[in-house]
Amino acid sequence: MTTTEIRQLFTYTEWANNLVLDAAEKLSPDQLVRDVGISHKSILGTLAHMAGAEWIWLERWNGRSPMGDNVWTPWSPTASKDVREVREKWRPVLELRHSYLEKLTDADLPRELSFKRANGDPGSLPLIQQMQHVVNHATLHRGQVVGMIRQLGIVPPTTDLMFYLMSRKS
Repeated sequence: MTTTEIRQLFTYTEWANNLVLDAAEKLSPDQLVRDVGISHKSILGTLAHMAGAEWIWLERWNGRSPMGDNVWTPWSPTASKDVREVREKWRPVLELRHSYLEKLTDADLPRELSFKRANGDPGSLPLIQQMQHVVNHATLHRGQVVGMIRQLGIVPPTTDLMFYLMSRKS
């Protein structure tokens, strides 16, 4: 995989995340926080988790591994009253990631990068595998949010990679 390809995957991830955020912004406060018993309980909780996870991984790529019980506090569903606030917290993470990705070279991708998980356990993977994980993690939770929206009787957005790629051809 090259930096061009990984940048495209992150561009897709942001495109798809924005579709889900747009759909979530149209929901009532009750619908956003309703505990449906999966993932991070609610649509708002899952969106906040997605943003927080992207922040944590970006921190790791920059040599910092946030740890401890309070790591997730700013990204908890109670830390944001609505989707707009989640977006506001997420925006600087995306801007910093854009800068990081722009400086990245193909030679950086296979390098082993150590980190510590939030509980302090050590980890190490090549940078490219960490990045692929972040994209996959977003896809997993975005799919859960789409499912929760569907459970509310609302038609959710289509976020598949194929639709992103086809939209870029026209």
